[in-house]
Formats: sequence, structure tokens, C-alpha cells
Amino acid sequence: MFGALAANAQDRPFYLHGTLGQATINESRFVDDDNDTALGLRFGWRFLPWLAVEAGYGQLGDFQTNCGGEICPAVVFPEYQYESIELGLNARVPFGDSRAFGIARAGVHQLDVGFAGSETEPYFGVGVGYAFNDRFSVSLDLDRYTTSDSRFDVDRLGVGLEVAF
Repeated sequence: MFGALAANAQDRPFYLHGTLGQATINESRFVDDDNDTALGLRFGWRFLPWLAVEAGYGQLGDFQTNCGGEICPAVVFPEYQYESIELGLNARVPFGDSRAFGIARAGVHQLDVGFAGSETEPYFGVGVGYAFNDRFSVSLDLDRYTTSDSRFDVDRLGVGLEVAF
């Protein structure tokens, strides 16, 4: 199977990976709802059979803030819209001779949190997948997008579809 991945890396070194899933903010007591729908799109170049560089965009959810359980004055609390531009590495290793594989990814992302500004922080993730053929695969991915305040880190659990070309 590693030979098949090597051939795929040479024959179809580029890919698009789309993810649809659920995002959860780390500290739920500061938001009214700590879950939201999340989307992601990555473009990658597999320059080795097992390693790729990828760039992507992620819409990680909209979270309405509150005062964290404190007694609050009558003020309007903002909604944070988490959007991420990311650049990183993606390692993909087959499980034996099967079409199943494991994924590990890491990199940096520019997180835009609406009116709160933006910051550049690390992200990392793991996943498992299945290759239908040398062109199409699906995966289950778990990614952590860190922030400067770990209470507001976001986890995205999603199903991914990858098309190699």
C-alpha cells in the first residue's frame, strides 16, 4: 500500500480537502452556546508519499459571548465569528496493506475573531481515513485551533472528503 501511496504522490500530487463538522469552544461558561457548525477547505501538495504542505480556510463557528455567570450590567455582548487561514504540514501513513490510513497535521493559523481582532497561533490535528481509489478518500478529523487565551481554543470534529489531482 505504501507503494500505491508513493505512486499517487507522483501521479496526483495535489489535493483539495473539504471538511464539514462541529466546532466546540473550550470554555463554555463564557458563551451562550459552545457548539456550532464548522467548515474547512484545504489545498495541498504531497511532495513526499507521506508528507504534504497545505494551506486552507476554516469557518470555525459563531459564538455569542455572555458575562461568564457573573452579575452583569444590561449590556450587549458581542458575537465572535471564528475564521482561520492556515498553513501547515500533513502526514498520511497507511495502516498495513489496507486502504485505511492515519493522519497527523500541524501548522500555524491566522485566527480572525471578528471585532476582537486577529492573532497567529498553532493548530494541530489527527484523523483516520479510507481511500476508495487513488483519487477519492474520506476521513474523520479532529483539529484543535489554539488561541492566546486557552479558554477560547476551538476543537473541530468533522468528516472530510479529499480529491487528488
